[in-house]
Amino acid sequence: MSIVVNYHATAPTQYIDVDGIRYAYRVLGEPSAIPLICFQHFTGTLDNWDPIITNGLAANRQVIIFDNKGVGNSTGTTPDSVAAMTADAIEFIAALGIKKFDILGFSLGGFIAQYMAHIRPDLIRKIIIVGAAPQGVKVLHTFPELIAKAMQLTPPERFLFIFFTASEASRSKGRATLGRLYERQADRDEETVLPAVQAQMTAITNWGKAPADIELSKITHPVMIIQGSNDEMMDSHTSYELFQQLPDAVLSFYPDAAHGSFYQYPELFVNQAEYFLSQY
Repeated sequence: MSIVVNYHATAPTQYIDVDGIRYAYRVLGEPSAIPLICFQHFTGTLDNWDPIITNGLAANRQVIIFDNKGVGNSTGTTPDSVAAMTADAIEFIAALGIKKFDILGFSLGGFIAQYMAHIRPDLIRKIIIVGAAPQGVKVLHTFPELIAKAMQLTPPERFLFIFFTASEASRSKGRATLGRLYERQADRDEETVLPAVQAQMTAITNWGKAPADIELSKITHPVMIIQGSNDEMMDSHTSYELFQQLPDAVLSFYPDAAHGSFYQYPELFVNQAEYFLSQY
């Protein structure tokens, strides 16, 4: 698939006020009946989406990326629970006047996607989950230690450590991804501040500790799950657990890939996501 659209570098950052909170967002592509709304990873902002992915998906639909409360250019205090983050996201989407949408949830965003499907299934048509885990998985108990180890590294090495494997093939793809993330020069997002990082870390670790209150078997939406073969942060096997419990799910494992599986194989991901959203 040839991806030539270049919306990501030029889409202006827009703002909308919702109950005193100013949310930052960007709209890519032309208006469509069912837009795709993207939920970002831990500490991720508008500028952490891979432009190959956003441009590819926006070729045939409207794509909306946004900073949830307290993240990036959005104001307010970041909540420390997935449930509260989900409630904030629903308020933001409602303020845009959107009644039905598809979801792309990456990592923490995949937690929000699951919780939203649990409490407001009527809002969602289809769901794509990348590098996420169901509630109550023990691997998330060690999440703070993994992040602490990553923080000892330089920013580029931290990115490679978290999102890619140790192989040179994977790291090479990671360096290419980093280059793409900085293609946009003007109107870039602010980095996520420490209080928001701490709140998100609490939300992620509590997602792993709390008893599951989401009955995945009752989420009947079509779901596409993408995972790397060696995701230390989420444990790759947890995506198989999601696949087993969701009644209408498809699962793809990407080889020699870690938490940033779709960063490493962006063209493959766009092809699979396009088929899933348009034809599945």
